[in-house]
Amino acid sequence: MSELVRCETQNGVTQIILNSPPANAMSPELMRQLDETVSAIEVDGKTRAVVLCSALPKILMAGADLKYMTSLNESRFRQYIRVAQDTLNRLEILPVPTIAAITGHALGGGCELTLCCDFRFMADSKALIGLPEVTLGLLPGAGGTQRLPRLIGRAKATELLIRGNSLAGPEALAIGLVDRLYPPESVLSEALAFAAELAQGATQAIGRIKQCLKAASLASIKAGLNEELEGISYLFSHTQDTKEGITAFVEKRKPVYTGK
Repeated sequence: MSELVRCETQNGVTQIILNSPPANAMSPELMRQLDETVSAIEVDGKTRAVVLCSALPKILMAGADLKYMTSLNESRFRQYIRVAQDTLNRLEILPVPTIAAITGHALGGGCELTLCCDFRFMADSKALIGLPEVTLGLLPGAGGTQRLPRLIGRAKATELLIRGNSLAGPEALAIGLVDRLYPPESVLSEALAFAAELAQGATQAIGRIKQCLKAASLASIKAGLNEELEGISYLFSHTQDTKEGITAFVEKRKPVYTGK
């Protein structure tokens, strides 16, 4: 079986490297391997900081695997979304600092993946980040409606979610969606250098700080994730607009929505 998620550790810094051409789509196999990788890091005793990155220079993750998704009935679709939610939850609560190195596009599920990291370093050009699910007649199903407003505030998150905008690096930095910008060729090296610095720190204390920071929101995020699951499952299985949105995307045309 191909290795879609690779893990490399050096001096306490572990890189989680996504490698599923052409777009690192959120396929069941990629998510299974990512979940196994994160679970292994939880107990390996060597990892003191994590950098999440991509072997594909133009993309971190494109989000859902639409071809796979459209083959599912409602029950299997719900399971697909639940697995994605559980995997990203596990990444979020890792007791070590995590940094997303965004050298290429992070859209949909890719953006949701970065929201689970403690820091987001992004290319100052040639990369976009956002949650465009509404343009397909869907909603973000892996925590986007929950984590985005907690990061950038409800007003800014509402506009991004409802309009489905994708932002370049300077725009994302201006609203606090990412933390630092670098030239595309420097993003990963800067993320690794920052991770190495953090790995030299008191990572037991860092882990406890993360736990305290997230304590207040974890319960409400869980409830919100259930709302996401119900919402995206209903849209996927029971609305004409979602079928039109996905069909239009595949056919590379503008969708015509009827509100049904």
